[in-house]
Amino acid sequence: MTHTGEHSVTFSLDEFVREARSAAAQEHSVSAVNRLMARTFADPGAISAAVQPMGSGDEPLFEDEQVSVYWVSFAPQELVPPHNHKMPAFLGVYQGVEVNRLYRRSKSGSLEAVKEKRMQPGDTLSLGGEGIHAVYAEGNAPSLGLHIYLGRLSTIEREVFDSETGEAMPFTTKNYQNLLRPLE
Repeated sequence: MTHTGEHSVTFSLDEFVREARSAAAQEHSVSAVNRLMARTFADPGAISAAVQPMGSGDEPLFEDEQVSVYWVSFAPQELVPPHNHKMPAFLGVYQGVEVNRLYRRSKSGSLEAVKEKRMQPGDTLSLGGEGIHAVYAEGNAPSLGLHIYLGRLSTIEREVFDSETGEAMPFTTKNYQNLLRPLE
């Protein structure tokens, strides 16, 4: 982020990626990334003004063994199936409204709904490595955000869950697409 005056801040995606890499490399990386997300999303308008939509879904901006940084869009009227990341995940919304349904695994292995977290522009959320969530955009517009993961998200073996049965299966593009549901 570049300060251009006393009250105005501009946002740079390249600088955000550099700062995410630096925060992920710190000894207390979870705290460092949480601070970065809070500082960055304090001005969601600056992000929105600087970042052009990149399509739909996820767009990796950077990835190595320590950190992954993604641009993310969730479509309206579509429920992204419950899934985990198997690493700490940090979510920030800069446009639209995103609702995260948070789950946990019961002793029997089924999914239990814990709560919903409604995120408006400027809100952030961090999930631990075992966190499970389903996501949808509230209203008729997509929600847009930036996510940081502490690891290489594209190669980690993680799970996606059937939201009706709770059945866990490998997170593959095919399984993910088969489990996308219209929002009811």
